[in-house]
Amino acid sequence: MSNELKVGGFVLTTLLIFLATFAYVDQLGGVHVPYKTYFNYVGGVDPGSPVRFGGVKVGAITAIRPWHDDPTKIEVVLEIRGGVPVNADCVAMLTSLSPLGDKYMEITTGSNEARRLPSGATIKSTEPVSLDDLAKQASALIPAVQAVLEDVQKSIDRLAGNADRVLSGVQGMTGPQNQQNLKLLLSSARTLMDQSSPRIDKVLENLDRASSQAGGVLTQAQSAAKAMNESFDNANRTVDEIRVPMKNDLEEMQRTVMDARRLLDNLNSIVASNTSTIDDALENFREASENLRGLTASVRQRPWTLIRGKPAQDRPVPTVNGGR
Repeated sequence: MSNELKVGGFVLTTLLIFLATFAYVDQLGGVHVPYKTYFNYVGGVDPGSPVRFGGVKVGAITAIRPWHDDPTKIEVVLEIRGGVPVNADCVAMLTSLSPLGDKYMEITTGSNEARRLPSGATIKSTEPVSLDDLAKQASALIPAVQAVLEDVQKSIDRLAGNADRVLSGVQGMTGPQNQQNLKLLLSSARTLMDQSSPRIDKVLENLDRASSQAGGVLTQAQSAAKAMNESFDNANRTVDEIRVPMKNDLEEMQRTVMDARRLLDNLNSIVASNTSTIDDALENFREASENLRGLTASVRQRPWTLIRGKPAQDRPVPTVNGGR
């Protein structure tokens, strides 16, 4: 084998190894998709800071610069590994894993139904809450907290004054004079109870008799209600018994009425279709009646026409004395 062939084979083998190494490294690195987002404050992050998607590291920040369209915004350019499902509902925020840890960019996972963002699209963002903001909010709350504490102190003072007055009233009620008055009141109450005891017993007896009478009335009312319920049941049974025959009769009557209506319709149709014939028949009947009336009058005047076909000639009137 010549030296030229050996050199050519070595160069070809080296080229194949280089291409394979390049493809392997490119496969390890993968394709990175650029995105951008905007914040008002990006303290704590720099180019190279990690980007996480749902807590998983998927890329890094590549550039941070003021936005040329709106100088009050900071444009953050980032690259994310291909295949990460960044969608329209994702939100970018700056946070850290611990209070003392380094900040990074976190992207929420969004929703599966939202559309996927193309390369170079803008991811929605939310501003982080800084310690200065928390301190300002706490400072704004301090006057309100002080006012609440002052109100609580005033309420405690009022409650203490009321408690002192209540204790003074209790002490006044438990004095010797009040004890004597209470003793007399209890004695009078006992005497009144002893005097009213017979009356109370009589009232209780009257109540017992009234309750007994009420029990009898209640029993009668229950009996009447039971009888009424039985009457209602009988009436319901009677109605149920006659309901079916009555329904059948009504249906038969309805069918009869419908048949009569159909018969009348048929008669109307017949009369309507034979109106001219009926008119001719009535006219013939009228002429026949007139002819019969004339025949009757003729027979009445000349009854012999019923026997002879032609009427006899009138006899000449006889003359007196041979015609002289």
